[in-house]
Amino acid sequence: MKWLLFTILLAISLFPMNLYESNTSTTLSAGQYEYFPLNVNTTEILSYSWNSTGSVAVMVMNQTQLQEFLNGTGSPYKGLVILNSSFSNQVLLTPGKYYFVLYAYLQQVTLQYSLKLVPAQVSYTLPVGYQENYQLNLSYPFHLYLYLVSNNSFSVRVTSGNVTYFSAAPSRDTPLTFVNHTLTLSPGNYSITVVNPGSSTIAVYSSVLYASTYPDPLSLNRTDYPMGVASYGLFNRSGVPVPYVVKASSVVGFANISSIFAYNQTAEKLNVSPYSASLQLNVPLVVINGKQNQTYWVQNVIVFMTNESTLCYESSVLNVTNANATLTNISIQGRGGVYPPFNNGIYYTYKTKGVQYKTPLSLLISINVSVIKKLGVRIGFDYKVLENGSVVNGSWNQFDSPLILDSGVSQAYLYVDGYNSPSTLNFYDAELVFGGGGNGEVAYFQNLSATLAIFYYNGSLHPFPSVYSFGADTAEGTSDLHVSLMNGLVSVSKGQDNPVFLTNQFNASIPVLRVVVNHVQNKSSVSNVTTTTTHTNTSTSTSSNVTKNTVPPPSNTSQTSSAPTKKGGLPPYLLPGLVIAVIVVIVIWVLINRFRKPDLNI
Repeated sequence: MKWLLFTILLAISLFPMNLYESNTSTTLSAGQYEYFPLNVNTTEILSYSWNSTGSVAVMVMNQTQLQEFLNGTGSPYKGLVILNSSFSNQVLLTPGKYYFVLYAYLQQVTLQYSLKLVPAQVSYTLPVGYQENYQLNLSYPFHLYLYLVSNNSFSVRVTSGNVTYFSAAPSRDTPLTFVNHTLTLSPGNYSITVVNPGSSTIAVYSSVLYASTYPDPLSLNRTDYPMGVASYGLFNRSGVPVPYVVKASSVVGFANISSIFAYNQTAEKLNVSPYSASLQLNVPLVVINGKQNQTYWVQNVIVFMTNESTLCYESSVLNVTNANATLTNISIQGRGGVYPPFNNGIYYTYKTKGVQYKTPLSLLISINVSVIKKLGVRIGFDYKVLENGSVVNGSWNQFDSPLILDSGVSQAYLYVDGYNSPSTLNFYDAELVFGGGGNGEVAYFQNLSATLAIFYYNGSLHPFPSVYSFGADTAEGTSDLHVSLMNGLVSVSKGQDNPVFLTNQFNASIPVLRVVVNHVQNKSSVSNVTTTTTHTNTSTSTSSNVTKNTVPPPSNTSQTSSAPTKKGGLPPYLLPGLVIAVIVVIVIWVLINRFRKPDLNI
């Protein structure tokens, strides 16, 4: 026994005085123990866990308790004691000297264990019989995060009225010194109560946090964001999310680009030109077919070759219903095709030939959908050039109109939803954003100056009422574009990127560019498409807060605007005929009424 004690003391003398983390294994014969000193100079949380071949006593003792343990005074179980073959625990240690003890009290065991110390602070102390109480009154569903660590046992409960949603307390065999638990709760009044049930004052480190269950774009952690304007279906009311839903037959993006030049020397590794960049209008498409509803990520992309001042238009449709969703050249048909071209592809795409552009460049791009009964869903990809170096009396051009074949479809709509997230996208959001030229590339801009706006269509254009400065689901990104609000539009320029919430009152309209832009009436067959906007927890609807425009996107059948009709009277040669026709009508009316029988119904 003296040799064993000498070995233990030697191990203690060689053990580092400030233990931060340890992960090791050991074998203890029946009745054998090991212990390690923990010198705590500031308040710290000790996290420890073990996995053993048999029951073992794991104890955290102070110096007096260790001396009693070594002397065999009273019970061998001292301090904070847990008897188990496998366990994880945390305990709050205030400044002092402690010992971590492993004791094979029944049989020989081989065990692996880990120790870790991290700094903490005492949030409050509770004398015997006292309690700490938190009150929450939230008007939206939320996640409640409870993380509590103490130097001795405590109990905690979460209640609303007479209903208990969570409770934890020490048992006769196991202390309770920490709780790490998450609850998802409905709107309402809640009470979180922490009680000291023991016989001495306890110290508690407490972290009680809550967050909305609604999707939070600001929680997204990306290095390089696509920058521009995006709607997530969320108002931000003093930090409180207020969601809404938009279902629309069309989404329209406006862009005015004064200058653009990009260069990324590593882009060729992604099979992309170093000088390429893109402006993308992207939005989810939901197809309701009464069986397995489908979700698609639909993209109308302008790809710029900034060193050549050329651009092309590219359509893209991805099936994002679930992780295993695919497309085939039979399930979707258009001018393009499904890639990869073998077996089931990942996405459908089509790209136009390149054309020259000049700045200032102003244009509209749109995505519009319509249901063709017993056949499927038609997706129209369109653009309309308003200015290309000089003002252009442009018309809508539909460069692609693929058909998703689905005979059972009853509804289809472009969808923005602040309440929920899809399974394989981050958000149900609409984005008009700048990024790399493709394949997830990050564009680095030598210069860029542009203004943007994004709208949805339901008979007239409505700007999405609340917008952010960045996209979340577009793969391509950038790291050097700064976004701000300017004259009712979103301004994008070279500078420090700033993925932020912009405004709850986005009232953009399409600027008039020195000429009257021709009106195009939407004649798409959208009788089966629901176009609504719902605001929850707000007293006004979107339509009452938005500026209405009269430049709707085109139908899914290619069409051009006609020239404006000149105002004026009828040609002179038609006037005599008109006079004779009026006289004949009057004579007939007199004769009919003269010989008409009286009406006897009183």
